[in-house]
Amino acid sequence: MHYFEYTTKDTTLYEASQSLNSGLDEILEVRKDINSDGSIAYVSRALLKFDLAYISESIVNGVISSPRFFLNLYDANSEALTTNDLLWSYPVSGAWEMGSGRSDSFPRIGNGANWKYRDGSPTETPWFGSYTSLQGNTFASGTLEIKDGNYLNQELTIGGVDFVFVTDATSFDNSSSELYIVSASATGSSLQNLAGVINNSSSLHGLEISASVDLTIDGGGQIILSGSGKGTTANYSAISSSALFVFGSSGNALEGGTDQTTSLSGGGGTWYTGSGYEASQSFNNEPSDVRMDVTNIVNSWLGGSTPITNEGFILKRSGSIGNTNSNLPEGNTTHYGNFKFFSRETHTVFQPKLEVVWDDSIWSTGSLSSLSSDNLQDMVLFMRGLRPEYKEKSKVKFRVNGRERYPEKTYSTTGYNTGYTTVKTLPSGSSYYQIKDAYTEDIIIPFGDGTKISCDTTGNYFNIWMNGLQAERFYRVEYKIVSGSGTSDETVEFYDEKHSFKVVR
Repeated sequence: MHYFEYTTKDTTLYEASQSLNSGLDEILEVRKDINSDGSIAYVSRALLKFDLAYISESIVNGVISSPRFFLNLYDANSEALTTNDLLWSYPVSGAWEMGSGRSDSFPRIGNGANWKYRDGSPTETPWFGSYTSLQGNTFASGTLEIKDGNYLNQELTIGGVDFVFVTDATSFDNSSSELYIVSASATGSSLQNLAGVINNSSSLHGLEISASVDLTIDGGGQIILSGSGKGTTANYSAISSSALFVFGSSGNALEGGTDQTTSLSGGGGTWYTGSGYEASQSFNNEPSDVRMDVTNIVNSWLGGSTPITNEGFILKRSGSIGNTNSNLPEGNTTHYGNFKFFSRETHTVFQPKLEVVWDDSIWSTGSLSSLSSDNLQDMVLFMRGLRPEYKEKSKVKFRVNGRERYPEKTYSTTGYNTGYTTVKTLPSGSSYYQIKDAYTEDIIIPFGDGTKISCDTTGNYFNIWMNGLQAERFYRVEYKIVSGSGTSDETVEFYDEKHSFKVVR
């Protein structure tokens, strides 16, 4: 049997931007970014949490027996991975908040977990120890308020580059030191035009900045400036030729970027390590989905020999708290590429999920006879009572029968039997089912010990809990039948009889 729980919260922690919260991003990232001379490496780590209440209750009452647990994540176009890579998962130590930020939010939203804090502003509870100063190479930012008025021939200067408002920018030749912006009749349109020149002409002005527009300011509007470069090089000064333009409180276009390199006490999450608190998956040559065995970690949450509180998983490469150990993959200057996985906020069907697997098979044939090895070599599989739709919270028993393709007719004094309705059993302990998404062809429930086909006095069957399948989608059942398992006459046959159904709300 397979049962699935989907994440209740997830986010990514970015070392390069200490205060960024990305709780509403559609992608989870395990990154490693290295600067041009290889002297500085920044990483990211993903946090995920699942509700274990129903799983725990089902284990206690015997519905789920001796389960194994797998963390499932789906690749979202990972980039530049090496030929051999390794991802680790650990149980998080301490509560954290998901937050409502995004990596592209302007201004940045910091109300959830980030590299420095478990919960972000305003509480700002450190992951570990305390923070007395800001770690170096942070981004600069600033604002430019533009008041209502006539901007024609007005000029503002950012980082030595002149931005001049004109009637028609096409009649002027832009250069790297002077760029032209169309002065529109409406303040909002002029702001949009200025933001467009800042964002779209970076090759000309060479300033590592981006701009977004806020038109909610009375009597004008505001442009929010963000530095895409880190450190003091992004602290651009500004000059205005008119009272229509107001740069921040100190008159600078961007400020706050720092090259300070003070070491902090921790950051990037905290987690348990050691035997029973670690899980991993290797990747060879190309990115793939994650199906990581996390049984030991989940058992520790469910009350194992050394129980801990469920605060979710942290997914990362090998590395220390604060990313200070240069002997480990996170802390060294070797480039490993960027893993990307769909998050709970994805608009696809590929949400992260915790898979619970256990053997629920029962074998009690009564007076039924089994299919012979000859029968199995030319067999037809069919399902009895298969409905086109099932409710998403239902628990369904599917009946599957196998018969020889051309059964022998039998005659007796009591009647005539064509053999087509005679029920015979599939091989015990070596007959399996598999569930695939009928559209994407993705395997949702794979062949394995959790998909053994059972038997009772009526015939073969298997159970599926529909709340593990996403609603409003079609699924297809496939089969694997092993005969003569472990012998020289062993055969393995796969069947796709187009048995499909839809899960509905």
